[in-house]
Amino acid sequence: MPSPSPELHPVAAVRRLRVLVVDDDQLHLRALERQFRDDPGLELVVVQNAIDAMLSIGGQRPDLVVMDIFMPGVDGLEACRRIKANPEMDDVQIVLTSSELTPELEQAASDAGATLALAKPFDVAAILDELFLRSETDDRVLAPQTMRGADLLVHMLEEAGVEVVFGIPGGAISPVHDAFLDSGVRVITTRHESGAMFSAAGYARMTGKLGVVAVTSGPGVLNSMTGLATAWCDGTPVLLLVGETPRSSHGKGILQDGSAHGLQIVEMTRSIAKLSLEVPSASALPHLLRRGIQTALTGRPGPVVMTLPLDVITAQVSPPRRGGHVTSRNVIEPELIDEISSLFLSADRPVILAGSGLRADGATARLRELAERLRCPVVTTPKGKGVFPEDHPLALGVLGVGGHRSARRYIEAGVDAVLAIGTSLGDIATEGFLPQIQARTLVHVDVDGRQIGRSYSPTHAVVSSAADFLGTLLERLASQTRLPPVLRSSTGGIARQELPSSAKPDRIATQDVISEIQEILPPDTIYAVDSGEHFVFATHFLQLTHPDSYVVMTGLGSMGPSIGAAIGAQLAHPDRFVTAICGDGCFSMNAFEIATAAAERLPIRVFVFNDERLGMVEIGHQRIYGRTPEFSLKTLDVCTLAQGLGATTLRINGIGQLRAARATILHARGPVVIDVRVDPDVFIPRIERVAAMVTGTPPKSSKSVH
Repeated sequence: MPSPSPELHPVAAVRRLRVLVVDDDQLHLRALERQFRDDPGLELVVVQNAIDAMLSIGGQRPDLVVMDIFMPGVDGLEACRRIKANPEMDDVQIVLTSSELTPELEQAASDAGATLALAKPFDVAAILDELFLRSETDDRVLAPQTMRGADLLVHMLEEAGVEVVFGIPGGAISPVHDAFLDSGVRVITTRHESGAMFSAAGYARMTGKLGVVAVTSGPGVLNSMTGLATAWCDGTPVLLLVGETPRSSHGKGILQDGSAHGLQIVEMTRSIAKLSLEVPSASALPHLLRRGIQTALTGRPGPVVMTLPLDVITAQVSPPRRGGHVTSRNVIEPELIDEISSLFLSADRPVILAGSGLRADGATARLRELAERLRCPVVTTPKGKGVFPEDHPLALGVLGVGGHRSARRYIEAGVDAVLAIGTSLGDIATEGFLPQIQARTLVHVDVDGRQIGRSYSPTHAVVSSAADFLGTLLERLASQTRLPPVLRSSTGGIARQELPSSAKPDRIATQDVISEIQEILPPDTIYAVDSGEHFVFATHFLQLTHPDSYVVMTGLGSMGPSIGAAIGAQLAHPDRFVTAICGDGCFSMNAFEIATAAAERLPIRVFVFNDERLGMVEIGHQRIYGRTPEFSLKTLDVCTLAQGLGATTLRINGIGQLRAARATILHARGPVVIDVRVDPDVFIPRIERVAAMVTGTPPKSSKSVH
């Protein structure tokens, strides 16, 4: 059961709160004295310089110090460092203020040990409400009960809605794992830190909630780097909590020192995280944790790294009065919406290019309503596959890697209005930057303004969430009485490649396997797909009608995330079938997470498309150089390995065999791993997107071999 909220001891109600304000502005100090002169729960002390403040602190022992950064003599930053360096003063809350507060000053204040950094003018009463608890029956200020930093951290995660945490234990993170024992959070111990990151990313993608990973210092966090970079490139909200050696040992050569004097984990991760920081003191822990959670979830989501020194998470700390939250809604100018709606109502050949950013906040339903109202065909990016139902008459399928001829042909024939929404318009989503996307009207909508204008020059750039933009546009269109023109040519639905079945007696063509998988599994099955030839086939041949059925991590293109992502997705939706599709190369990367699924009794189904080589690499090498090294994986026995990890296993090498194993696939308990012996000589004709980017010539298709 979740631990109860911290309560105040009865004796705490008799103590007044002592606040020391340090500022060289005498008028400001006098105003504060007048404001709190008659407050029975507050003892206010004011001084005009940092030296007097430090001399008075030892005798008066304030609960809160509010100090200006810029003062004659010793400034507020240095005074804060000196105060926090005294072990007896570590729990004193310090708020630094400045009339010229910048992000650099805010970071410097945090580094100095300040709890908060605020711009002037500030409200002392608001600071008290933020940092201390007040009685519900009167205005007396109560001293907050303290608790272990690790316990407060876990308590705040629960308040933020965190139900599952992934990771691997270790010495420096052990207080946090100990605190989880008293909580309602489910802890999933993975077999590798990268598996923890991919599982958390899969969970976050399926729920919209924060994915949380807890790892230890040194190799623990270093093993997380690929997963961290994947979350950064894909915009996935993951909070990586890293245990760290005690602050007193930093720089002394202690094992696994990740501080600025050792491995410099914060600096190392700063370029692949929205926020990366070390918690400098126990008093700063709750406020930096709140900042980290909100940073991960707001705007364009992304990962956050927090390193937790061992002495910080074992120290006693006062819980904040309230958790706080941030909400945001984009305001789009009415004139801009009017212009966009008019352009699309009058367009002859419009198209909507929809990305994975539409999966949040009910945007997929609004997308369908908009397409039907505008009579506008829809193509999706590979990562956005499924956000528009692929059996809809206006669906043209996927544009980009693994995409459909119907999508490409419609755009290549000429479009006069493109609405690109929820996509960064990278090369994977645009067939190597297809030039026709730069239409006469190009509206690019993304929640992150940094994604707009990187590859195309939009005529209308809109920084907004997909849900907010579509909602606003639909409201405007509701008042329109005219209808857009009927398309000059029928879209004709999705056109898929026609590939031959395998002629080999012990092999099966990949598209035939996918057909049988969809025949067996329910329509709402979730597919977590890895990087490789199997990704191209899955993107092309799976027909999806549920917007959350496709989980891919294409931003970095790392191998091995599918099994971890399937674990996260299964935890998010225990009532749905969850399937991982990977190649034998990707299976080799993270196969041991099968043991995690077995230990947690998660019934994921893992289809290993086994061509006994690193297929995509060999095919690409052959296409470019006319020859290829042999990147063989023939010694890998998928079934024997999976059995040793606790899975039920099957081996498939022909049409109809998967159908015959339906009962096992549908009803076996725990994970099932299916070794599918696919024919490496049957593959989808490929667009030479990389060559197009290098030479600037139109992409050409390769030919399939049989």
